[in-house]
Formats: sequence, structure tokens, C-alpha cells
Amino acid sequence: MAAPEAEAASPSAAPLDFERLVAAVLPLDHYHRELEPLLPDLARVAALNDQLNAAFRRIAARAAFTEGGEVERAHLGDDAETVHTFFEYVYFASPAFLSTVGEWPLGGVRG
Repeated sequence: MAAPEAEAASPSAAPLDFERLVAAVLPLDHYHRELEPLLPDLARVAALNDQLNAAFRRIAARAAFTEGGEVERAHLGDDAETVHTFFEYVYFASPAFLSTVGEWPLGGVRG
């Protein structure tokens, strides 16, 4: 078992402002305009989901984000597909998209 000091020093244990990080990554995706109003929810899901949490932490590490670095497309690396798929999924479930296909507000009567 690792010593507590080693665990605290590990990158995955470092405090990370997911809302700020997701806000930095979001403009790199073509769904960003529609998803910006959902930023707090995106950040919450990214922090709580193991796969997304790990992907965003790797992106933050590549960008030296916690040290003030800016996220660029190259920092997405192998995690680009995971992050885009997450954003895409949320976009197609969002009120912005659902209203364009007559499915919002939920429970409304269709034509």
C-alpha cells in the first residue's frame, strides 16, 4: 500500500477545478455554443464519472493546467474522442437540440 504522502502527491489526487477545466476544453468542440449554458452540469458529470474524470485529468496534466497552462487541441491527445463523445451525447440530450426537433419541453404534446 502506498504511503499517504505518495497518494497526496499523485496527479489524480491533486485538487482540480473541473468547471474551469471543462470551460477551457469546451471551446475546442463544435458543440460549445449550445453546451456553454450547461457548464456547471458538464463539470459535475466530468468530476463524478471515472472515465471522464481520468480523461480530463490527463488533459490538465498535458496542458500544465493547474500551473496556469492553457488547454490547446494538442493537449486532448488520446482523450479527444472520449471528451467529444461526452459533449456530443449531452448536446443531443440538451434542451437546445430537443427543441429543434419538437421534443422540448418534455411532456409537451407533439403535433
